[in-house]
Amino acid sequence: MAAGKFSELPWYADFVNFLVSGIIPSDLNYQARKRFQNDVKHYYWDKPLLFKICADQVIRRCVPHDEQEDILHHYHASQYGGHLGGNKTAAKVLQSGFYWPSLYKDAQIFYKNCDKC
Repeated sequence: MAAGKFSELPWYADFVNFLVSGIIPSDLNYQARKRFQNDVKHYYWDKPLLFKICADQVIRRCVPHDEQEDILHHYHASQYGGHLGGNKTAAKVLQSGFYWPSLYKDAQIFYKNCDKC
């Protein structure tokens, strides 16, 4: 990595920090802190990966930003992706055991920006 250049923290960095050290982010107000404490119950840290126990009781791997577009491409635009709509692409990603909070929104954007679709 070049000197002075920092990589972006994954969206789940606060969850990992809490699970490892028990420290709640200091910039949260009362309600955000309560929400954080409720949400973090659904996450499991298995070094070096974070997993989420979703509402359907399936454990899915949390995906950082830099892997999301590749996963969407794989499940939408690859030879066996099928160029399905955003919701079906997101469902295929979830069925494969991946998770990130903006998955459905990102899949819709990926689908709308697909040249073949």
